[in-house]
Amino acid sequence: MIEKNCEEIQELLVDYSDNLLSQQETNLVSQHLSECENCQKLLKALNHSLELSNVIWEDNFADIGRVSIERKEGCDVSHQMKDNAKLKVRFYRTLRIASIAASVFIVITTAIFWNSFHKPDESESQLSLKDIEKNINDSASAAQLLAATSLLENYPDYKEIAENQYHYIATMYPDTPAAKQIKLKNQ
Repeated sequence: MIEKNCEEIQELLVDYSDNLLSQQETNLVSQHLSECENCQKLLKALNHSLELSNVIWEDNFADIGRVSIERKEGCDVSHQMKDNAKLKVRFYRTLRIASIAASVFIVITTAIFWNSFHKPDESESQLSLKDIEKNINDSASAAQLLAATSLLENYPDYKEIAENQYHYIATMYPDTPAAKQIKLKNQ
């Protein structure tokens, strides 16, 4: 059996919940769910959303059973048909609003759970930004020191200071282009 990642399993969860998967896929999803807490939570949220939408649908269909059209004494048939049409319009309007509300609820719930499982940690993104800023500052400092040291190297009295400065740049800023240039120069 081929192992699938969370994204592939999550695409199968609706069909899994409705028992529409093949036996092999059902076994694969069941096995993954036994090991993955995030997918378990997503399935639980999905089932909860489906249960709520079923309750909304059942509640609206219960209204149909309560609507009964009785022949009123002294009313003509056209008046009764108008009343009947008004009841149908009201019912379908209520049904449409309820179905839209249920759909919106399902989409929002799924999006919240999906984002909570796939959202990068804020501290990770801040760390990487700090690392980038540090690398830029280190490269700039190393480049300035290298330029000044290159000028010092032209004077015989300062040659030893220049060598010490090259060693300092290579040691303090090892991952910068200036340090790489010094290493190439020394080879």
